[in-house]
Amino acid sequence: MEAYCKACEEKFEWNDIVVVVEDTPYHKDCLSLYPSGYVAFLDDEFLGETENEDGELAFEIIDDLLDEEEEEN
Repeated sequence: MEAYCKACEEKFEWNDIVVVVEDTPYHKDCLSLYPSGYVAFLDDEFLGETENEDGELAFEIIDDLLDEEEEEN
């Protein structure tokens, strides 16, 4: 999975809240989520559906982030 948000193009940090839409990760704050089975929009562009409105921590879904954090310490 990509280590960058498709919307803002910023690199994910290990504790970012991430929402995956159609196998593409986004920061939760970059999206507008609507509770109709959760449909995600970026501005007015329909991206698709997601299962989790609350998002997930970036390190839970992006494998190399945890490794980078360990190397920095």
